[in-house]
Amino acid sequence: MLSKKSFNAINALVWLGLLQDQGPVSLLKISSQLHLSISCLEQIFATLKSKSVITSFKGPGGGYCINQDLSELTLWDIASFFETDVKEDAPIEVQHTEGKISQDNIFNEFKLSAQKALSEITLEDAIQTCMKNQSVSAFKRETKENRFRLKPLPAMPMPKGPNSVFTWASGAQAA
Repeated sequence: MLSKKSFNAINALVWLGLLQDQGPVSLLKISSQLHLSISCLEQIFATLKSKSVITSFKGPGGGYCINQDLSELTLWDIASFFETDVKEDAPIEVQHTEGKISQDNIFNEFKLSAQKALSEITLEDAIQTCMKNQSVSAFKRETKENRFRLKPLPAMPMPKGPNSVFTWASGAQAA
């Protein structure tokens, strides 16, 4: 299975790819979109920067940009920096013990399947998918913020009686 850090790194780079057309993207923007702490994103981005996947710009208007071609960078390229125990070249030997298959072999098989699937999806594909579903994600965010589902109060009617201060004030302005 993918680690939480790999999952967050993929999501962060998808958001970075979505927003970088407007210039360098700050961690604050990504943090607010993903609801992650800035310190968590700093750890992820430090690793990605050391691997030359992203570039940082300091100062006002600074932030991060993806340093590689989006169509050549796969999701596994991103996740592989945070996944350490997947053995791609090791043959999977199923060890039978009294009719049972080793649990380690099952999880290694699952990890290899996940690696193969993520290797087939480029970052550009993931960004395009998010752009198609952008209106749906905006709706989900809106309903999440209004978690109590409060309805707006109806407008209060203006009093219409002859002794009303409101009608007296409106009649005085007309004269």
